Amino acid sequence: MKLTEEQAIQYWMDKAQGHLSEDQEQQLMEYLAGNPELKAELEQNQALWSQLEKLERPAPSEAMDARFDGWLHGYAAAAAGQERGWQERLTVWWRLHWQPSLAFLAVGLLVGALVLPGSQEPEQLAQEVKDMKKMLMLTLIEQPQAQERIKAVSLASELPTKNPDQVVVQALVTTLNQDPSINVRLSALEALMAYGENDKVRRALIQSIARQSSPLMQVALADAMVLLQEKAAVDSFNQLLDSAQVNESVESKIKSTIETLKAI
Repeated sequence: MKLTEEQAIQYWMDKAQGHLSEDQEQQLMEYLAGNPELKAELEQNQALWSQLEKLERPAPSEAMDARFDGWLHGYAAAAAGQERGWQERLTVWWRLHWQPSLAFLAVGLLVGALVLPGSQEPEQLAQEVKDMKKMLMLTLIEQPQAQERIKAVSLASELPTKNPDQVVVQALVTTLNQDPSINVRLSALEALMAYGENDKVRRALIQSIARQSSPLMQVALADAMVLLQEKAAVDSFNQLLDSAQVNESVESKIKSTIETLKAI
């Protein structure tokens, strides 16, 4: 039997749980040998889950609040640090990721920001850089290559999280729900978590639970809801359990998540 990509992902999950037969493991190894990109994604995701397993479960609410606030403050501090020397960083980024179809856009915006008369204030320059990143993000997110769409999500992560741009947020939500690449969807989820204090984003994350058929995405959203302490997600997870979209390897995780959220 020739495996599909979804079957290969399921076999990978089963292998991690110790539920894969020798014949199935041989099929999986043969499939991944011919699909190195998927193999790399799965190995990267496995490393991510290993790190998640080491995270402390959110026992008291105050402890969770402190960790979540610390995460947001760390993100804000990193973003603030990026305001310095942005020309240099942008130049390095562009050399590494240059695309002819986007070069003119970057050049035009850089000329506007750097060589126009010196009447521009730092705030205006910062706004132009933000606008450039937004346009690049919205262009890259439509590219057929998954790695380009991941770059788009990375750019979105560099934009301010306070009073977020709704076009950018909607692009991330659409990517989370519809992108064919699991790795891109995971990146979009990570980016959206930076907007975790935004009610609309939280609702979008809850609504996304029913849209995800991939076990990896279901687990990622379960961890996200626990981190956000989003008790409103309980109903969505219960509905997911009642559907045909959850396999045995994920069912126990979802049940555990429901109990954790109820106890918060």
